[in-house]
This record gives sequence, C-alpha cells and structure tokens, in this order.
Amino acid sequence: MKKIAFLFTISFLFNLDVLTAQDSCFTAIPFCTGTAYDFDAPTGFGAHAGPDYGCLGSAANPLWFSIEVGSPGGITITGSGLDFGTVPAPIDIDFMYWGPFTSLSGVCYAQLTTANILGCDYSGSNLINISLPTAAPGDFYICVVTNYADATGNIHFEQTAGSGSTACGSGCSFASLSAIPSSCDSSDNSYSVSGSVSFYNSPSTGSLTIFGSCGGSQTFIAPFVSPLTYTLNSLSSNGSTCFVSAAFSNDSCSINKVYSAPAVCNSNSIEEYSNKFLSIVPNPSNGIFEISFETYATQTEIFVTDVLGRIIYHEGLSNAKGLIKKQIDISQFNNGLYFVQLVSGTSIISEKIILY
Repeated sequence: MKKIAFLFTISFLFNLDVLTAQDSCFTAIPFCTGTAYDFDAPTGFGAHAGPDYGCLGSAANPLWFSIEVGSPGGITITGSGLDFGTVPAPIDIDFMYWGPFTSLSGVCYAQLTTANILGCDYSGSNLINISLPTAAPGDFYICVVTNYADATGNIHFEQTAGSGSTACGSGCSFASLSAIPSSCDSSDNSYSVSGSVSFYNSPSTGSLTIFGSCGGSQTFIAPFVSPLTYTLNSLSSNGSTCFVSAAFSNDSCSINKVYSAPAVCNSNSIEEYSNKFLSIVPNPSNGIFEISFETYATQTEIFVTDVLGRIIYHEGLSNAKGLIKKQIDISQFNNGLYFVQLVSGTSIISEKIILY
C-alpha cells in the first residue's frame, strides 16, 4: 500500500520537464474507441487547483482526456505505466474520473466535484482501469492519470472491453510526437531538431504547423497523412530546455515534446547571460498576469505566442538587470494555451500559461 503523503501546497508554476497538450483539463484529448494512446509520462509539475481530486490528494503530473459516449453497451479503458529501461519496469501511476456530464462546457474545473467522482485509484499499481458499465449516448466524462512516481516513462491506454463506443466527432487527437536534436555545429553554434508526429481524426482542410520554442517552424497543408516527419534547422545551441509543438489550424488539438538543445560548442562572441527562473502568477489566468525573472543581459526580449508560434505580445527591455517583474495583459485573446518566452542572444527560457 502506498504511503499517503499529500502535498498541502500545490505549485502554480509550470516546469518545462513536460509540456503536453493533455496536461490540463482545458486541453484534455478526446478519447477514441479503436485508438491506442502512448504518451510520455508527465513529470515535474503539480496539478491545477480547482477539481476535487478525491483519493489522489496532490494529483501531481496529470494527463487528462475526455470521453463522449457514442453508442451504449459499456466502455472499459485499461492501460499501464512503464519506465524507459531496457527491460521496462512498472511506474506508480494513479487515476480518477468524473461524470457523467451532458456536455464538456463549463466542466473544467467547476463541475469536477466530490459528487461527480465515479472512480479513484491510489493503490501504488502501474495499471489503469476505467469502467463505465452504464454509459449512454451523449454522456461525457473527464479522466485524469497521474504519474505519482514522477518517473520518466510511457503511459499507454486504450478501450479493451465493452460493446459501447465513443463519439470522436471531427475532433483531432495526437498520439505521439518525437523531437531528436542533432549535435552542435561548431562553425556557427547551430543545430537541427527532427522527428515525427502521429495523429487521428485530422481536419480535412487547413494546415499543420510544427513550431519550436527555441526556434524554427515547418508547415504542412491538408490533406494530412499520419505520421509526418519534420526537421527544424539553424537553431542556436545553448543547452536550454526546449520543446516542439504541433497544432492544426482548423482544430483545437495540439501536442508538445520536450528536448534538450546541445550546449554551445564555440564560445567566441557569445553574450554572457543568466536567467535563473521565469514564474507566471496567476496561472491559469484570465489574461492579466505577472511574470518574474532574473536577468543580467544588456537586452532581453519578452514574447507571448500561441500554439502555432504566432506572436501576440512583444516587449524589449534594455539594460534591465536583476529581478524583473512585468504585468502582461492578453485578455483580449481567446481562452487556451499560450507560451511566454524570454530571449537574449542564444539563450531562451519558456513557460506556458493557460487562459480561461
């Protein structure tokens, strides 16, 4: 039996160890019958405040998905968590689910209450077992899987029993995204990052953009055939934690993959820069928030971008050194996921913010 050690203080800072589209109820992926899902186990951040997490307590490192029932007959979803060892070993994951709801509108996070909890597991197992024996067409459910062990690994789940099925509709769903950086090119301190992205129910029109938080983007035009491979070139080697994001222009789904940029391999003419942290308060936000960071650069650029990499806010700071606090207002933009970036020379630090 797992030792119960609930956290009484939940951090609202988002750590870039994991950036995925499904780490918030607001960005929960739609679950599709017949699809097997594989995600990097979330690590390094606390769950959002608001829901009643029942037996989970702190609910650290959450992975969220939603269910819309299409046909009756019961639905059972099972899965497991395994590490990335040569011989994969179990990792301690937990899960819970709420419902049924008549729609997902307004559910996050106001309706994730004790009265709506249908199942909760805090056993120390690496298994997922979500059972909806009386699921009816038109019912909606919200589910969360948490990586209690805070271990790097894979979380896999799919529908394994029940004659019922989900109604995926036209909503897209990403299954995986890889990001593999090259080594540093000493001629110009550059590198590239490449990988592939797999998805389901992609829109029939529009574009798919692969965007790098540390630079680069590549756009594909419909029709889309999964998987797609990409390469982002001429990026600045700086040893930073970066991520790649994939998003469709004509649908709301997106996914992110974290990677580590190679360190500088030619230190000539590189500006000294230190940026120890970037905090965003409050987060989630109504669009008005404060960022705090520490810098010693002569020029620092602040950007806010959407998941497609479009800049919605920019401000340049000259000779602003030490601890800096700035209030930013992007309340005129739609609810969803955005990214705050600090850029100086070859150094970049990024955090995400959710607008509700």
